[in-house]
This record gives sequence, C-alpha cells and structure tokens, in this order.
Amino acid sequence: MSLEYVFAVLRARWLAATITLFAVFGSVAVYTWVMPRKYIATSSVVLDIKNPDPIALQAQAAIGSPTYMLTQIEVITSTRVAEKAARILKLDQVPELRANWQKSTGGVGSFEAWVANLIKASLEARPLRGSNIITFLYTSEDPKFAAAAANAFMQAYLATAVELRTNPAKQFNEEFDAKAKELRQKYEEAQRRISEFQQEQGLIVTDERVDIETNRLASLSSEYLQMQAAMADSNSRQSAARRSPDQSPDVISNPTVASIRGDIIRQEASLEQLTARLGDNHPQVVELKSSLADLRRKLETESRRIVGSVSVTNNVTSARLGLMKEALDEQRNKVLKLKTIRDQAAILQRDVEVAQRALEGVTVRMQNAALESQAPQASVAPLEYATPPSYPSSPRVISNLAIGAVLGIVLAIALAFLIELFDRRLRTATDIEALLLLHSMGSVPRFKSKASKSGGLSSRLRLGKPALNAPAQ
Repeated sequence: MSLEYVFAVLRARWLAATITLFAVFGSVAVYTWVMPRKYIATSSVVLDIKNPDPIALQAQAAIGSPTYMLTQIEVITSTRVAEKAARILKLDQVPELRANWQKSTGGVGSFEAWVANLIKASLEARPLRGSNIITFLYTSEDPKFAAAAANAFMQAYLATAVELRTNPAKQFNEEFDAKAKELRQKYEEAQRRISEFQQEQGLIVTDERVDIETNRLASLSSEYLQMQAAMADSNSRQSAARRSPDQSPDVISNPTVASIRGDIIRQEASLEQLTARLGDNHPQVVELKSSLADLRRKLETESRRIVGSVSVTNNVTSARLGLMKEALDEQRNKVLKLKTIRDQAAILQRDVEVAQRALEGVTVRMQNAALESQAPQASVAPLEYATPPSYPSSPRVISNLAIGAVLGIVLAIALAFLIELFDRRLRTATDIEALLLLHSMGSVPRFKSKASKSGGLSSRLRLGKPALNAPAQ
C-alpha cells in the first residue's frame, strides 16, 4: 500500500473520517470537562541514618537497606497508622460517616478500621530514588482535605514510629525491673552468707594475713630442719661418747680433761725416771704413784661428767625438737585452716561479685530501656508539610485532549479504510495497472470546474506507458 493510495482513500472518505475525528475528540473533551477535579497534596519525612542512636550510641545500619524502606512503606499504609490519621482528622466524630458505616456493614466490625480503610485508599507512600526520603501523596477532591490528610498521615506515622521504638523498650524495662529485684535479692543473700561466715570464724581472712602465717610456717620449717640436723649431730656425739669416752670429741676438746691428761703424762714421765733411779718402794715413787692415781680418777670423773653433759644436751635438743615439731604442726594446721577459710570466703566472695555484676548489668540495661521508652522521637523526622494544591492533578486537560486527538485520527483513518474495504473503488493508476495488467501511456484530466483540478488520480484515465500530464483545458 502506497502513500498515494492512502491519501486518495482519505480524500474520498474525508466526511466519515472527519465525523469520527470530531466525535472522538468531542467525547474526550466532554469527559474531561465533566470529570471531577482531584487534588494531590504532598508531605515528606526523612529517615535519619547518619546520626547515631543517643541511647545505643551506634548507628542503625539496617535503615540504609532496601528492606527497611519497604518496611516503612508498609507501616505507613497500615491500618494502625490510618486509624491514628482518622483520629487526627476527627473523622470518627462525623455522623455521616458513621451512618454510612452502619448502612454498608450493618454495624459489624470496627468503625475506626472501616474509616481507616476508607481514607488510606487515597494514600500513596513513595520513597525517592537514591535518598532516605519518603513522600506522602494524598488524593482528594477537596484540596484542603488533601493537605490535612497528608499531614495527618505523616503525624500518625511519626507517632507510630515512636511507639514501635518505645513500646518494646517499655516491656523490656518491666522485665528488667523484675529481674533486677530478683538479682538484688540474690546479691543481698550472698552478702549475708559471707557476713555470717566471717562472724562464725571470728576473723576476716585476707591474703596478707595468710602470707604472714605462711612465712612463719616456712621459718618454723627451716628452724625445724636445723634442729633435726643438730639432733642428729647430738645423737652421734652421745653415741661416740658412750662407746669410747676417751675418743669422744667433747672429751678431747675439753680444756680440763686436756690439762689433767697433760699432768698425767708429765707425772708418768717423772715416775719412770724416779722408778729407774730410786726403785718402786721409794717414798717419792709411792707418792708420785698415788698422785698419778688421783689424776686418773679425776680424768675418769671429768670424762663421765662430759659424757653426761653430752647426754643432757642431747636430751635438751630432743625436747626442743619435739616442741619445734609441735609448733610446726600447729602452724601448718593453722595455715591450712586459714587457706580453707580463705577458699571458702573466696567462693562466697565470688558469689557476691557475680551477683553484683549481674545486678549492675541488668541495672544498666534497665536504665537504657527506661531512657529509650521515654524517647521523644524515632530515627525519622518531618521534612515538608503539605499545603493545599492550587491546581488539580486530574483530569489533565492538555494530555487528555492530545490523547483524544491522536485516538480520533487513528479511528478516523481506520474507519476510512474499513469503509473502503467494503466499498472498493479504483483510486490510483497503480490500481488500474494491477487490474488490467497494462502500463499507462498517459492521463486525461477530468473536464470539470477548476476546483476539481486538485482531485486525486482516481479522476484520471491512464493508458499505456507513463507520460507527461497534458495541460488542463
């Protein structure tokens, strides 16, 4: 189908096409004229994700996720927010609305929920691309009501956001309060047990005192070891003195014994000389022998005294060793008792510390929950309040008329070709050539008024091959 044929059909069917065009365009114009005017009021809020939570002291990273934005959209369009908006607008006090609710539902269900579903149908919440701003769009035939409804929904959303943040905190605060009372009782009970334990023991065990007693035990242990060594030495000296007193180191080292032995040695030497010179019966020899016998008796007596002294010293050392062992055992038992008491006190003290830490942790959480339950606002703030729009958003006159004109042109062309389909005519030389299977030689103009000179090629007769058009006559 050539463009020449299209224009030929349109020229031939111009009346039907024109009527169709004006009919469609007029219908769209009339519909646009009678269509009720609707106004869209816009308000917006901004989600604050940069500032950290003043209570948790950390930024809420979940706010920046797309899921969070979608969740906020669902919250805005929820029945809970719509009911708050209806109360702000005082729609629950309108008798006409209550009468409509009674008529439509028969009084079944909640009137507030019915009003909420009624007004939220005209609300649209839309997040701005690439930002943290949510826009409230409310459509109404009354521009003032549209602005009031948009602002009411924004205020209801802000209040709901605060409630969603503070209500769990209030519940947690109550739970933390009950838990804090329970932990406080445990802490007081642990304090009471350790106080009773200290009173029963009659002392306060400290690491310093245990260290002093432990050092004393170490000192007694060292002294006891030294005393054992002294006892062993005393036993060996006593045994040596009893076996051979003459060879005993105590006897040998005694100055009296050494002096007596020196006298005996000198007198024995003198006795040998006198005996060899004077004989055994000489009075000097007899006197010297008697003196020598006395010295030997003195030596024996002194040796026995020294051996007895060693035995006494050994007995004294043994007694001291026994006393030292008793003192050591007593000190050891004392240290063990102190350590046992300290361990028991440490267990009780740990119970007190654990209870105290648990109580402090719950107290801190309870204080944070109390602060959060009293938070005046959530992480969302109003950005713009709606004002009554000056121009309606619908119907769009220019857009509707343009659409009507385009639709009318399309339908006019379609109708012209539909009529042409049922009433086929020869319009162009191409149609004749296709019908006769001959080439046109030329064309003769129609002998009519000059006004018909502008007619289409359908008014001409073409024969043979194409030739120049003859001049009009």
